[in-house]
Amino acid sequence: MQKRHLLIGIIIIILSLYYAFKNVSMSEISDALLSVRYAYLLPAFFMVILSYILRAIRWRYLVSSVKDVKIVNIFSPLMVGFMANMLPARAGEFIRAYLLGKKENITFSASFATIFIERLFDMLLVLLLLFVVLFFRTEIFSSTNSEANHRLIGYMIKFGWVSFIGFVFILLFSVFLQYRNDWTMKMVHLFTKPLPQKWADKVVGMVHSFTNGLSVIRDKRGFLITVFLSFLIWCTFAAVYYPLYLAFDIQTMLPVIPSLFVLCLTVAIFITLFPTPGFLGSFQLACVIALHEVFMIPKAVAASYGIVAWLISMGTTIVVGIIFVLRDNISFKQLIPDSERMKQP
Repeated sequence: MQKRHLLIGIIIIILSLYYAFKNVSMSEISDALLSVRYAYLLPAFFMVILSYILRAIRWRYLVSSVKDVKIVNIFSPLMVGFMANMLPARAGEFIRAYLLGKKENITFSASFATIFIERLFDMLLVLLLLFVVLFFRTEIFSSTNSEANHRLIGYMIKFGWVSFIGFVFILLFSVFLQYRNDWTMKMVHLFTKPLPQKWADKVVGMVHSFTNGLSVIRDKRGFLITVFLSFLIWCTFAAVYYPLYLAFDIQTMLPVIPSLFVLCLTVAIFITLFPTPGFLGSFQLACVIALHEVFMIPKAVAASYGIVAWLISMGTTIVVGIIFVLRDNISFKQLIPDSERMKQP
């Protein structure tokens, strides 16, 4: 684990938490948490589990272009990998690619390529959600804090353009790898020419393996199913927050569906821009900005909501991940160094 990643992550966590809880007393947080109707947390917990089941099904379709893998064998690497996102630099993505490759005898590059495509679909859904919010639901921002709204809209637009450009570039590269592989590999050879031969050969070899993991692009049925599952995953992601609205009695203060859109989008943007270990800090800050600065919910309630929502989401992930670590006898002392080596070119 690189120390600078850990240091940067800790600094972002501290700054994010400071801003999220600034000018909020512990007594206000305590009162807000004591007023929560905790019975509503159970459906939120089940929605988190459902979202991971849908992710496992989607990953199975993506991996099927390389090898037919049972969902039960997919679920363990998935949960351990998401739990390992408590480590800096999103190490969990590398870890679950490594675990699946080791378990199913798939090359790391091919396994990681399926996660790469998975993130591409997630980016597409975020862009669609952003498009809907900014162009079809502008009334969401009309009656609340105008200054905060203008700032958030500005950030959303910038994020949208950068993400869109990145999405188009990645998609085109992936499509060219599938349909114009010879030409694309010539370009890869050209760009790797200045590298030492050993490194250039390794990059070319990884791109070849990567190509296998992108084969779902050629499978129309698998592609459409993946799009549909991605839509269901993001609907479930949004639905996780609704029982928490009920728990905090927020639904009486906000238009539920539009505000859920903004909340989910803000969380997605912040955890993407500031991928702290376990999304700690960035998650809470996103909740405060969406609920307090945009919709004028009391800051103590918004901050408490961020605490409970994070505990439900990451707490469930960690508990289930640990269960699979124990069941499969996975040693993180051996695994973490491997994940670091895999990041090297």
